[in-house]
Amino acid sequence: MRLPNRRRIGRCIARVAGVMLFVFSPAAPVFAAELSRAQVEQRLAEAHGQPIDLSNLDLSGVDLSGLNMHGADFFSTKLASAKLAKADLSAANFTRADLQNANFSGAHMKAATLYAALLDGANFDDADLSNARIIGGGKGVNFHNAKLIGADLGADPANQGMVPVRAELPDANFDGADLTRANLTHAVLTGANFTAAIVTGARFDYAVLDGSNLSLGR
Repeated sequence: MRLPNRRRIGRCIARVAGVMLFVFSPAAPVFAAELSRAQVEQRLAEAHGQPIDLSNLDLSGVDLSGLNMHGADFFSTKLASAKLAKADLSAANFTRADLQNANFSGAHMKAATLYAALLDGANFDDADLSNARIIGGGKGVNFHNAKLIGADLGADPANQGMVPVRAELPDANFDGADLTRANLTHAVLTGANFTAAIVTGARFDYAVLDGSNLSLGR
């Protein structure tokens, strides 16, 4: 009986391996958002400038970049990997929202509330978070060049006897961020990067800064 040569066997093995690699390679995440961008835009149009209610929805992965959603309610909304770059989110409510890996670069978020929000990997590059309330937790959050003027990321300094409610942002990037008059009392900021950050009048009472880069701007 004639046996197949080694070269032919090798080609067969390569084909099988290629098929297996295609079948078993990890697929990109698939999001099952409840509303599309077009549907959100329709709700905005119907609201005639009033804040819209997007609470308790799954908007994971949806591109909402550039939309005017001033004062919108995102209470307990899933926005994982959503795109909100340059959106107007001032005074918006993100209490208990899932913002993991969401992109808020250049977004207007003055006086927004991010209480108990999930922030792992969220990107706030160049975002304006002035006077925002950020009492959430997440690793590797990017605040590069963000405005955090008067932002509240910590416990009230007047209530030191109470259980502190604070931001927990290990490995956060505050490179070039403006933290003027920000409250970071009791905040957990281990391994954070404050290169060239502006901290004039900021409060760091009892903040945990182990391993942080404190090459501050002024």
